[in-house]
Amino acid sequence: MIPSIIGLASILKLNDRLFINALENIIQEQAKERLSEHNNPINWLSNHIVWGRYEMLKLLGRSNEINPYTELFKNFKPYDEDIVLNQIEYIKEEWNKVGLLINDALETVTEEQLAEEPKSVTPIGVPTKFGSFSFLVWHENYHLGQLAFLKKYYTEEAMKFF
Repeated sequence: MIPSIIGLASILKLNDRLFINALENIIQEQAKERLSEHNNPINWLSNHIVWGRYEMLKLLGRSNEINPYTELFKNFKPYDEDIVLNQIEYIKEEWNKVGLLINDALETVTEEQLAEEPKSVTPIGVPTKFGSFSFLVWHENYHLGQLAFLKKYYTEEAMKFF
């Protein structure tokens, strides 16, 4: 693994288990529920986080991996109660699948690949694939925090780190 991504890779490795822990004991009815019309439900957040992992794969040179969530979140599409989202158990399976792909991509990506210009620049403002990748790691953590909050709200249990 190249030195420039070791820290980000460590965060993603931690998130591998935190994501699953944040969904522990969440039932499907809770996953669909919104706290208010201004909040996203657990099923939207969890699908969106997996979407982000597939986007990371592209930045890490794995453009052959198709993101099955592209249409769901195309053009920053917000939550829509009429859209059928994947259920929690399916999302956990997808998470484990994309996690293995990410781990492999982290081992093989090069500094040259990460220095390339991305198709779009993220709010982080660094016009490289490394900058966009860094933003997506932050983005994942942001939404994972929301999942942890909702888990505590619905189950009265905190997300476990181990």
